[in-house]
Amino acid sequence: MEYGINRDFLLKLLSQIGPSGNERNASRLWQEEAKKFAKVYTDTHGNAYAEVGKGSPILMLAGHIDEIGLMVRYVDENGFVYLAPVGGWDPQVLVGQRVRFLTKDGDVLKGVVGRKPIHVLRPEERERAVKIEELFVDFGLSKDEILKRLDIGAYGVLDWDGEMLTQERLVSRALDDRIGAFVVLEALRMYAKEPADTRMVAVATVQEEIGLRGARTSAFAVNPDIAIAVDVTVSTDYPGVPKHQIGDIALGKGPVLAIGPNINPVIFNLLREIAEDEGIDVQIEAISRGTPTDANLIQITREGIPTALISIPCRYLHSPSETVDLRDVESAVRLIVAFARRVSGIRKEDFKPW
Repeated sequence: MEYGINRDFLLKLLSQIGPSGNERNASRLWQEEAKKFAKVYTDTHGNAYAEVGKGSPILMLAGHIDEIGLMVRYVDENGFVYLAPVGGWDPQVLVGQRVRFLTKDGDVLKGVVGRKPIHVLRPEERERAVKIEELFVDFGLSKDEILKRLDIGAYGVLDWDGEMLTQERLVSRALDDRIGAFVVLEALRMYAKEPADTRMVAVATVQEEIGLRGARTSAFAVNPDIAIAVDVTVSTDYPGVPKHQIGDIALGKGPVLAIGPNINPVIFNLLREIAEDEGIDVQIEAISRGTPTDANLIQITREGIPTALISIPCRYLHSPSETVDLRDVESAVRLIVAFARRVSGIRKEDFKPW
């Protein structure tokens, strides 16, 4: 079976503005694509679901569609806009960036993040990290003009979209975790071509970046027998990242299987076995606590859901230049589809850890 991933759709998905709490544009695009081959529905939290099959077990695939972003907090008398962060920012990343915000009428307003230039920074200011409350956005407009177009609480992102660095290396903002939402939908698309008994439900979860919130509500709604979350993880194949603290993880060497208390050992072992059988290279990441992903809350929903985590290695997380290798993405899709077929007809009880 051909597993060529839909790169055009991926780049379009990455271009959408979708911080936690306003994932609408990205989610609607995801739903439009899913309707081509799956039953699609949503909930009142904002999670989007795409479903194929009517058998068992119920396999939930979760990839969060939100990204880190910014909100308008205050507009001063001169029209400079101060920001509230949405999700985990390193404020140093923001200095000098161009941004785009959603306007009241659904259009986009572009601006730049301002800070005093180095020429007028005091010596002590040069030595310390900038704080986000010291930064502002210059839209080139007056206060009145801005407030005609932007509400307090308007959402924005860095003005960067995806592009290919090489034939296989993709750079973009929002790969955390728009790439996960893409992988679960691509896996569902491939599975739909030759479905087995497994009922597969792919979920584009919301509000992961502010506390894994969509994972809790969607897992409760689906009540799956088993689940796989798909996210990015920190690659350690570039300068300054400590392998002895994270592990040896590299772009282009395959998707990453997490192991630890957040991961069901039966599913982990089966994924590793399937990868070997299918000739798919995988990497292993040891996480000795609840993972900082949707897998964390899915596992402890209701009476407990056997859960695994597949990650895409990523460089420069939470920046406009997050970087992945699309060979890892395609391998993750292949692995999930093979897993869905392998577990066809298996009971939830068979995934008890001991």
